Amino acid sequence: MTVRTPLAYVAVAGLCIALHNAVIILADSVGMPLWFAVLLSFGIVACAGYVLHGLFTFRQPLAAIGLVRYFIAMSANIPFAFVATWFWHEQVDLPMTFAAPIASVCMLALNFLLGRWAIVTPTRWTELR
Repeated sequence: MTVRTPLAYVAVAGLCIALHNAVIILADSVGMPLWFAVLLSFGIVACAGYVLHGLFTFRQPLAAIGLVRYFIAMSANIPFAFVATWFWHEQVDLPMTFAAPIASVCMLALNFLLGRWAIVTPTRWTELR
């Protein structure tokens, strides 16, 4: 892994976080239930994240199996995003404009590890360790 990889990851993750937060905040503003907003965000952000991480972070060709693995790996975010957002919004009583970004920061490390596993091919994975 080169120095470029973490920098590209941060840039793409930042775009994905902004997109996720926009979907969650907008959905909350129109009265959408949190569980539905999280699922909607997952679908949108997982598609964008796979393409951007594949092309820019890990520089791997896009492939159906990579997309499937990425969706599986990122599906771990669904319960985590729900619980983290619920905690900051409902338990700490922060407005969604603060709760969603704080919950997103909580998910960064998990997403890097899962995204790397999903996109980097198994033979390359052993070379990068």
